[in-house]
Amino acid sequence: MHRRLTAAILLGLVVLQISMSGAMTSPQHSEIRDEESKFLSSVNILNESEGEIVVVTVDGTNLRFTPDTITLKEGDSVHFFWSDELLAHNAVEENGLFDSGDTSRNVDYTYTFKIGENGTYQYVCEPHESLGMVGTIIVEPMPVPEPEPEPEPTTDDDKSSTLSVGEGEITSILFAPWLVAMFVLVGYISLRTDEYQLRLVLEAEEVEDVVEEEETETGNTLEESYRSRVLTLCALYVAQGIPWGFITVTFVTYLAAEGVAAKELAFLLTLGTLPWSLKFLWGPVIDRYQYRQMGRRRPWILIAQSGMILVLSTILLIPNPASDVQLIATIFLIYNIFTSLQDVSTDALAVDILKPHEIEKVNSYMFTSKTLGGMIGGAGLGTIIGIVGIKGAILLQIPILLVIMMVPLLMTERPGEKRFPWDENQITEDEESLQNDRDFSEIIANVKTAFSLKSTRLGIVLSLVLSLSFFLIPVLPLLFINELDWSEERFNATKGGLILIITMLGYIVGGQLGKKFGGKAVIIYSALGGALLTTTWGLTENWWSNDLFMISIWSIRTFVFAMVSMNIFSLMMKITWSEVGGTQFTAYMAMMNLSAIIGYQLTDPIASRFDYPTLFLIAAVLETLIIIATMFIDPDETRRTLSA
Repeated sequence: MHRRLTAAILLGLVVLQISMSGAMTSPQHSEIRDEESKFLSSVNILNESEGEIVVVTVDGTNLRFTPDTITLKEGDSVHFFWSDELLAHNAVEENGLFDSGDTSRNVDYTYTFKIGENGTYQYVCEPHESLGMVGTIIVEPMPVPEPEPEPEPTTDDDKSSTLSVGEGEITSILFAPWLVAMFVLVGYISLRTDEYQLRLVLEAEEVEDVVEEEETETGNTLEESYRSRVLTLCALYVAQGIPWGFITVTFVTYLAAEGVAAKELAFLLTLGTLPWSLKFLWGPVIDRYQYRQMGRRRPWILIAQSGMILVLSTILLIPNPASDVQLIATIFLIYNIFTSLQDVSTDALAVDILKPHEIEKVNSYMFTSKTLGGMIGGAGLGTIIGIVGIKGAILLQIPILLVIMMVPLLMTERPGEKRFPWDENQITEDEESLQNDRDFSEIIANVKTAFSLKSTRLGIVLSLVLSLSFFLIPVLPLLFINELDWSEERFNATKGGLILIITMLGYIVGGQLGKKFGGKAVIIYSALGGALLTTTWGLTENWWSNDLFMISIWSIRTFVFAMVSMNIFSLMMKITWSEVGGTQFTAYMAMMNLSAIIGYQLTDPIASRFDYPTLFLIAAVLETLIIIATMFIDPDETRRTLSA
């Protein structure tokens, strides 16, 4: 209704302007118009051929258009395309020149700038404008065509690459010394495995028991039972994925379909994501306040899950959730406060209870479980919402969360702890008084102690360099769709199908290899192999038209870096001191998120200057920084120094 009214007003103003222009016509104006007509006639010939088409996608993680600034000429087109995004978006020029329509998770819209439409245009995603999701299109005038000289015969050497984002090129020879140096470096540390801790870091008595430990469980607590640890952590990671998928996909899509305004959706999403942006604040809280009689982390997890279920249930009491977005936004804020609390508490629990030799393996299961949870909350509930309705989707989610809650409810972290508050207390007074004496000054002192070690400080560096090559992620759809003529459907089916499966396999295999050969070794060798694959991708431009080659190298590279990411996550757990596990580990996660943001922000300044092969070579160099940041980290330093 509002958009129609606005369009009507704009149309009226245009008609009024035309009328006034006609009334003010003079001989001088006629001469100017004659000159304009001659100019337009001379360049309209160019409209007979298609101009350049530039694809603009979205970065769903940071809510940005990619690229956010483009330069075109009159006659060129901008093609807004995205598919199966978690959130619905649109692209609307601020003065109404173009409009992709209502917000949608799937957009395929093209606008061609006509002769005379040169200038600078600002456009926005209506629901996310307040979050900075804006873009700029600079349209340059079409030059008057000049007679073209007779073409001269060309050879293959004269042909420039058609696969280019920018026009710059850096010869591969300049990258060779760095990559060769990385090979030499990895070879050097491979000859000094003990010095650089490339083997499993275990005490002698642990080495003898690792093989038999899983079969010789002595109790049912998380500290005693390997199976209990795996079951509990995987269940909790599924519970982390379900709410996020449900909120960002299922519920937002429902509200949009019910006609909720874009501004209100933006407000809802802002409040919903705020607790996740500030979740690092939970770290000192869960480290400071603990009820040791029921475990260090379990009470916080149970509080978080109980809050999630209760808050989610309140939506069932609202007759029409789409009619009161302010109330729903408040509920979402409270709901995500509890989900972020569970996220931090679960990670801290993993730091506390996992044995050094099983961190990599169990983390691979946890990563896979979280992915499955997101699929349940997003794709699963989003698919059946048309059958059971929004309240039916909530009703289905509640029993799932209740079943998951039974796992930590019936488990205990350590022997002697109470399962329920009314059970007999078996914790000694010394242990209880130890926790009661803790305050925030002690927490801060412990955090300073934790980060006083070389390995823990290098963990921050490693977290910050992990995702710098992410600038390549928004480039891939441009390469496949815009240059290699893949259809949008095929690209998204490959990315959301095969590549997702490959990623999950990389998590699982990476965990197994990390347990057998040591997570640090897997990180270094996999990062080197991944950088080599990225380099190969950039140097084999002549093979890019071969679909089998492109899918194969994309899949293998994805698999390798899934192993890298999973083992880095595990390494951060190993160097985290359990006394401040919530605070320290959350700090590493925050640095990893910052690294991803930096990587995405590098897309425009780098991709707009260099061609595709150069972009792959730059990414390969950035990926080798992982090797340098990892090689000096001692996975056992925290345990050996602070936990002795």
